[in-house]
Amino acid sequence: MNKAFLATLGATVLAVLFTAGCSNLGFRTNAGDIAVGNVKAGNVDTYTSAEMSRFKARFLGEVTTYYCENSLNPAKLDNLPSLSSMAKSLKVQVSQRGGNAIVMKQCGRLVDPSCSAYLECNGEAYSIDRGF
Repeated sequence: MNKAFLATLGATVLAVLFTAGCSNLGFRTNAGDIAVGNVKAGNVDTYTSAEMSRFKARFLGEVTTYYCENSLNPAKLDNLPSLSSMAKSLKVQVSQRGGNAIVMKQCGRLVDPSCSAYLECNGEAYSIDRGF
């Protein structure tokens, strides 16, 4: 088995365990285990792909977060997480990996047959050498 498969498998197991303990909010990654801690997203800046090409940056992997609501109860469907809170969770993942920059790829409501409402956000984590 290759390292990428094992990293993905480990991250998937973490996502399942995390999802079971925290309603239907989860994190997926292809870069290995996610450290859990009190990490803030404020140190991570958002850039476009074009902006990122101007920096000396190291790619740290993709970051993904999702929310799946299985209930048809209208009250639960009215209390979905905001896209900004989901984007913030991506920034936390970037920070946990030692990064300080993210390129957002997509963030919004998608269709998943197993969910009444499915939200997903994806991005790319980077570490920019800011010369400090």
